[in-house]
Amino acid sequence: MFRQLKPGTVLAIGIVLLMLVQIVPVMAAPAPSSYRVIIGYSGDPSQAKLAAKAAGFKILRELDAFNAIVVEVKGVSPGDAVEKARKGFEQHAKVRGIGIRYVEPDRKLYAFALSDSPDIQWDIFMVNAPAVWDTYYPYVGDYALGYGVQVAVLDTGIDYTHPELYGKVVWCVNTADYPWIVVSSNPWYCRDVNGHGTHVAGTIAAALDGTGVAGVAPAVTLYAIKVLSNSGSGYISDIAYGIYYAVAGPDGVVGTWDDAEVLSMSLGGPTDDPLLSDATYWAYQNGAIIVAAAGNEGDGDPTTDEVAYPAKYPWVIAVAAVDANGDSPTWSSEGPEVDVAAPGVDILSTYPRGDYAVLSGTSMATPHVSGVVALIQALRIASGKAPLTFEEVYDALTTTAIDLGPAGFDNFTGYGLVDAYAAVNYALQLP
Repeated sequence: MFRQLKPGTVLAIGIVLLMLVQIVPVMAAPAPSSYRVIIGYSGDPSQAKLAAKAAGFKILRELDAFNAIVVEVKGVSPGDAVEKARKGFEQHAKVRGIGIRYVEPDRKLYAFALSDSPDIQWDIFMVNAPAVWDTYYPYVGDYALGYGVQVAVLDTGIDYTHPELYGKVVWCVNTADYPWIVVSSNPWYCRDVNGHGTHVAGTIAAALDGTGVAGVAPAVTLYAIKVLSNSGSGYISDIAYGIYYAVAGPDGVVGTWDDAEVLSMSLGGPTDDPLLSDATYWAYQNGAIIVAAAGNEGDGDPTTDEVAYPAKYPWVIAVAAVDANGDSPTWSSEGPEVDVAAPGVDILSTYPRGDYAVLSGTSMATPHVSGVVALIQALRIASGKAPLTFEEVYDALTTTAIDLGPAGFDNFTGYGLVDAYAAVNYALQLP
């Protein structure tokens, strides 16, 4: 079942009214109206609010995370209201140590909302990513789509030529195909002929362009870390190498701006291995958030535990699969280590040679959560706050997840279906 959707069309109709008046002996001054004005400031939010109140403005919205407030101002036009807001706020702000970054009318945006784009599939709606886009894009632009965050896809490579992914893969590490390790800014060295990695990458980052499909975080930067061969398997040592390079980033230095913030690992095995444990724990210690597939070895018995490694480690977010109805398929591995669930049945995403494919598995569920983590970190950056730690991300995801199945935590879906919008809002309330 492959399909490609056509872009929608948005028509803008402008109406101009012309009036011919022959005699206008006296023109009365226009009566002032109330206008909404956004004031962007620098400094203590509480002091900024006091300055606005001292100026006589009614505060309509408080956007502390973005150092902005929305006030109601009387004026004969939007421009007049903006100027009055600027002068009034400036008069009372300086003495309180508050600077002015901008003063703008609180403009209305009309549908076309981002969530109206016809390429958004049911699974992206199910994790509530479009609500994040629509809410925050007017304030922070592409940060609401994951901009500023690097996501490393440790998989079979990525078809970087796919129209949905073109320009998004900026760096490549291949530990699987050669006797040596290839590190390059040329993604050709990490091309995907298997399809698994390209499908995963599309769920994370496919373009929001009205055609095909859209990812959870369409503006993220992708690192193609090819740790699995074209057959879809890879040695633990190759995966460990991939983890190291992803966390160190293109400059090879851990702790710098180009480190991968999120490692998406739609892979695993049944055995705990010391090297895999050490590598993933090292990534955790260096601030990377690892999201991994719980596995496809479920038997429908909540008393058994089939969760794969590395998902089984407590410093990794383990993702189970659910279908469009929120039901857990019997093959989705269950166990007490499952943290959250995401759509993983009949997922349409990108595939090599510009194609699209429908696949199922916890491998398909995992990139939904990786994308949600990217949205959380991007909006933290946009708000001037530090990215969340693993523990904070874990709390944001599990506290806001939508409970599925038996009430409370269960071994099939963990704390429930990941909710991007609720998780982002939770994250932005943290210091």
